[in-house]
Amino acid sequence: MKHYVILGAGLGSPEFLTGRAAETIRRADHVLTTERIAHGLSGLRADIEVLPFSQLGARAEQCEGTTAVLVSGDTGFFSAASALYERLSQTAPTELVCGIGSMQAFCAAIGERYDDVFWLSVHGRSAHSLLGAVSYHKKVFALTGGTFCAQEVCRLMCKNGLGQLRVVIGEQLGAQDERILRGTAAELAKMPTDSLAVMMIYNDNPADAYRPLRDEDFVRAKVPMTKQEVRWLVRDLLAVRPEDVVYDIGAGTGSCTMELARCANLGAVYAVECKPEAVQLIRENREKTKNFHVSVIEATAPDGLNELPPPDCVFIGGSRGNLAEIVAACVQKNPKVRMVITAIALETLAQAQQAMADFCEVSITCVNISRAKTVGNYHMMTANNPVWVIGGRHE
Repeated sequence: MKHYVILGAGLGSPEFLTGRAAETIRRADHVLTTERIAHGLSGLRADIEVLPFSQLGARAEQCEGTTAVLVSGDTGFFSAASALYERLSQTAPTELVCGIGSMQAFCAAIGERYDDVFWLSVHGRSAHSLLGAVSYHKKVFALTGGTFCAQEVCRLMCKNGLGQLRVVIGEQLGAQDERILRGTAAELAKMPTDSLAVMMIYNDNPADAYRPLRDEDFVRAKVPMTKQEVRWLVRDLLAVRPEDVVYDIGAGTGSCTMELARCANLGAVYAVECKPEAVQLIRENREKTKNFHVSVIEATAPDGLNELPPPDCVFIGGSRGNLAEIVAACVQKNPKVRMVITAIALETLAQAQQAMADFCEVSITCVNISRAKTVGNYHMMTANNPVWVIGGRHE
């Protein structure tokens, strides 16, 4: 009778196998794994079958009896076990046996707790998620790998204003040549690292992703800025999710960019602006609000959108007369994009409604906001200019 057991092999040495995993390996009719794991466990069993990971599932299906398939680390922590389990469990009973992952081993090695850590993997993934995680968390654990090694992560942090943060890097964990590196991101960016390594990144003063930004949080100058109440409405209408790709087109001071970035805190956020003085303000406000995963694109839309990934959300606060073209370009990249446009002129309102009507249902809201102003012992309400908020919905 077929029976599969997917084992977390830990760090790839017998010392980091659980007792249950070691016993399963000894008793199984077949043991399959990749070359890197088999090398460390060769002393445990001589007949381990070595295959590329892409072939493990198919080979296991050919086996009879109990087949143990070994994967690195822990089966539930950024593991290849999930894909194997989904495949093998379709054909026979399949068990998962957890292992000791790199996070547990690394934190023990450096004397660090991990119940208050934000963890993620940048092995073959976008770097924006790491920049966002570091912007908003005091401790971030990251798995690195491939071309995006720990040294490249440190270089990316330096490029985006995070070079002063403390970093600890772990290489060859559990092996005789285990190495622990400590320093700032700027210091470690100069040191070559293994292609596979883990990191702990410390930010003693992260931004609060849950605090709405107020007008006084920004550097202003003479560049127009969307007022805070309108920003909050735009944010909610766009329903920004943590891993979304977000465009702010005609970003001005970057006030809406930074508000949306708080929600897309593991995503990629692009502030597109063509005026040099505004571009400089966006960079200053990016630093001031600590939204280090925001990218500033100095260009006129829609031309500046060509090299960007397809957006999940788009806010258009300024279009330089190219509103219809901008909307069309965004829809071409993602026909289901969620979009909001603000307008203070009737002509812009009409253009926005017409541009969006062909691809989604349009909602229009006119926002009239008054704020209290102290006059002697009294509070008088002072009105801001009305703003139309035009949203696109696909329900």
